Amino acid sequence: MNDNCNIDFSIIILNWNSLDYLKDCLDALNSQSHRSFELICVDNGSTDESVKWIESAQLDEIVGAPVKKILLGKNIGFAAGMNTGIRVAKGKYIIPLNVDVFLEKNFLENAKKLFFENDDYQMLGAKIYRYDGNPTKKVICSGVWLTKHFSISTLLTDAEKEREVFGPAGCCPIFRHDALKKSAFEAENKTQFYDELYFAYGEDVDIYLRMNLMGFKCLYSPKLIAWHAHSGTQNGIRWHKKSATTLRRLPANVFYTWLKNCPPKMLIKTSWRVFLAPIAMFLVLLVRRPGVCFAPLAAYFSFLRNLPRTLKIRNFIKLKIKNDVDFTNYHK
Repeated sequence: MNDNCNIDFSIIILNWNSLDYLKDCLDALNSQSHRSFELICVDNGSTDESVKWIESAQLDEIVGAPVKKILLGKNIGFAAGMNTGIRVAKGKYIIPLNVDVFLEKNFLENAKKLFFENDDYQMLGAKIYRYDGNPTKKVICSGVWLTKHFSISTLLTDAEKEREVFGPAGCCPIFRHDALKKSAFEAENKTQFYDELYFAYGEDVDIYLRMNLMGFKCLYSPKLIAWHAHSGTQNGIRWHKKSATTLRRLPANVFYTWLKNCPPKMLIKTSWRVFLAPIAMFLVLLVRRPGVCFAPLAAYFSFLRNLPRTLKIRNFIKLKIKNDVDFTNYHK
């Protein structure tokens, strides 16, 4: 990050065939009371009218802020697409924003105040309401916790309480840029914030775990409000109904997160859950969708194929870990 930069927020929006959501997302940015931000709009190989619209639209006028446009030409995945935007970001704070998320007008203003008042936190989490064609009052996320299966869960009973959490909602996390850079690693000859081996799913768990182990904490605040359509992406689909490719990626990404990040004690305690998960998925699918039941088992082969890379990154991350935190006391 350029220390002389005067921009507070860099907002990275990764679009893939979501033009209608993109327009609404940009309208919400235009309504922000705090104006010190830049937009980095990345198109991830859309095949709808998105590319044509992004190329021709005066995005800086639409959002009322400086804009960088990046057209990737093909879908390189969520992690790699977001990283493309983060690498050119200049702001003090980074917001990788899902295209189907709409920020409340004081979102950026409140985020800056919270960071200023809480120097010991490097991540901020927002209260996320469901967007169902229109904004609703149904809270769907109030910060996340790591589960025993290396997914994330939210606790909605204390959504009005400001508190420390494991991580923010993955649809609109807010990071201090300096902390995000410190948590990054080198792979495939480039700096990676989100691990680009994760084409989709689980990249948020991975980066939150890594940042927690490095001593970077997350503050959830109900003062930060956003709405998420959720079903605008595959996140709205139950796991057993997802594609065969996704059913392989889900457990494979858990393998990578587990081995890359976990301290020895945590690695041993959680190993049986991690390695039995594809078999459990296979058994469920054998009843529900027998045609794709073997897909989760392919995760074992993906894990072995990428084992040298994973161990190399583990050795790099191990040098950065400050807290040998035991996350085996999970939120249930």
